[in-house]
Amino acid sequence: MAEQIPMTAEGYRRLEETLQKERERREAATETIAALRDDTSDIEDRNLEASQIDLPSMDARIFELEDILARAVVVESLPGEEGRVGLGSVVVLQDEEHGREMQVQLVSPVEVTALEGGVTQVSEDSPVGKALMGRQVGESFEVEVGDRHVRYTVKSVGSG
Repeated sequence: MAEQIPMTAEGYRRLEETLQKERERREAATETIAALRDDTSDIEDRNLEASQIDLPSMDARIFELEDILARAVVVESLPGEEGRVGLGSVVVLQDEEHGREMQVQLVSPVEVTALEGGVTQVSEDSPVGKALMGRQVGESFEVEVGDRHVRYTVKSVGSG
């Protein structure tokens, strides 16, 4: 049996939208190739343009997205303990060195996007994500980010 991929409902929805866009791109590329083949003008230009459309890589991306969605298990929040950080949790962290707060959402690696809806998404398998999992309000932790160590304190934990 294939390994299940836990993810948030929002991440699942975004991946479905991405799959639909990829299918539409592939269909448009197929239509372009067919139109180029039917065009009786300059053969060199048609061959060059057709060779620039990479159908195998489009097919591979579609297959990858279909596979991820087939194995996806939508979760409300993990590990399931009230008040603890889990997959899908929206967490306010305070950077102790700089005194600034930031809001992050803990998500699975396949659903990470940069600054979607104002909330930075952090993969559960990243250094910050690993250190954050299971924490609760008031807990502090240190994590290596690049070439420095950053100390965070969990200010709040909510559901995504």
